[in-house]
Amino acid sequence: MAEREWSGESERRCDFATLWAESYDKLRTYVRIFVPLLHDADDVLQDTAVAIAKDFDKYDPSRPFLEWAIGIARNRVLQYYRKRGRDRRMIFDVDTISKIEGSLMELEPHIDSYEESLEFCLQKLPDRARRLLELRYTCCLNATEIAEQLKMTVQSVYTRLSQVRVTLRDCVRRQTRESGGTAL
Repeated sequence: MAEREWSGESERRCDFATLWAESYDKLRTYVRIFVPLLHDADDVLQDTAVAIAKDFDKYDPSRPFLEWAIGIARNRVLQYYRKRGRDRRMIFDVDTISKIEGSLMELEPHIDSYEESLEFCLQKLPDRARRLLELRYTCCLNATEIAEQLKMTVQSVYTRLSQVRVTLRDCVRRQTRESGGTAL
């Protein structure tokens, strides 16, 4: 009997690992919407993973895993802001979070295609443009800090970021259209 229990537990762990792997990118995107600092978002995502693993026996397999996991991620995001109090004000209220979740769930079937298009378009950018995006969105530097690092004026940083965003947007739309997907 102990072997059978272990087998069932092993199967549940395998189910969890599979569902987590399938949903990871979408959960990461969800968390990053609400927690803009990369290292904080990673911490919230890790807390989410622990909570999902701990409560996985409460998951109802007849429901979509992603919806259930996003509910847990939402609680972790709210907990993140509660713990940090005044130093980290939440940008969105709970109603807005619910609306964003609804939109995300509607777009969910298209996210993989969008991410593939975005990755393709990022690779087509010149190194300096990719570095600019990395400093802004991965390192979370402001325009003044980026200008110092790249030996540019602050206005040039704003202008160049705007140009790169437009280039990426247009490329992603083109790529998505060519692949038969829906642009987000």
